[in-house]
Amino acid sequence: MTASHWCVCRVLTLFTFLAHAASLATWPCVDRRHHSAALVVPAAQSASHSSRGTSDGPLLEPFLEWFHGHFDNYAQAASDRAAGLTPRLGGGHEHIHCHVQPLRLDIPTAPLDACALGTYYFDGNPQKIFRERLYRMREVQDDEQFGQCIQMSIYRLRKEVCAALRAAGGDAAKVKWSAADVCEQLLIPRCDVFWRRGSDSFEGSMRTESVVVDSETTGTQIIVRDDVFLWRDALWVNDRGTDMDGNYLYGNVKDVPYKMVRVLDSHWTACEHLEEPVDFESWLSEC
Repeated sequence: MTASHWCVCRVLTLFTFLAHAASLATWPCVDRRHHSAALVVPAAQSASHSSRGTSDGPLLEPFLEWFHGHFDNYAQAASDRAAGLTPRLGGGHEHIHCHVQPLRLDIPTAPLDACALGTYYFDGNPQKIFRERLYRMREVQDDEQFGQCIQMSIYRLRKEVCAALRAAGGDAAKVKWSAADVCEQLLIPRCDVFWRRGSDSFEGSMRTESVVVDSETTGTQIIVRDDVFLWRDALWVNDRGTDMDGNYLYGNVKDVPYKMVRVLDSHWTACEHLEEPVDFESWLSEC
């Protein structure tokens, strides 16, 4: 990409942020009348860091008002490149796009639980998916470790569901979901995320600082660390993985979160290109 083309793309990106409002997905029984149209990059210090969550009311409904739509870190990745930081061991971030879609999934044993599909891909390109998960969320009033919180369980997808999603162009509303999609066999054990509410955000963490899981593709064991932050118009993900000897596999080596902001459904970043391509095959083998 030439310097002039890069500058033009950045200017167009700025106008996109200023001119448009974030789109809304439809969660059952959630009132969105107070949803902000602004695209705000929050300050890191605005997240709560208390060990136990406190609240004056229910958590799940306001959480779902924010946990939907498209999030993207193109601005962060471009800033890294301008500073000479390349992805992976270079200390920079890959350009990552996250699409969260609410699911209408009836669970007879837990009718109050909510579910969502999270799809993650590189370079604003839905063809370059490196992770796709089903999230099941329930509100907990007095967890022994986190107090009032939202417990999010994470599930892998059935192969037939993955095929149906690709045939539907990634539209989760066109796929048939059932209680079979949240069965015990698909649950990723010990990786539940517990979300607590701060003054203007939700902060999520696991019960322990790290967990050992089996890699979905290689079958080898890896150590996973995960911290996440959600604002009205931003989602920050600090997801890191190493092998059992502590050698880097994925995530940011400087421990800086992937700072994604809410963007339009129109995939405005798909036309952007950073100078260093993502090592796509390496990510697929490690996540």
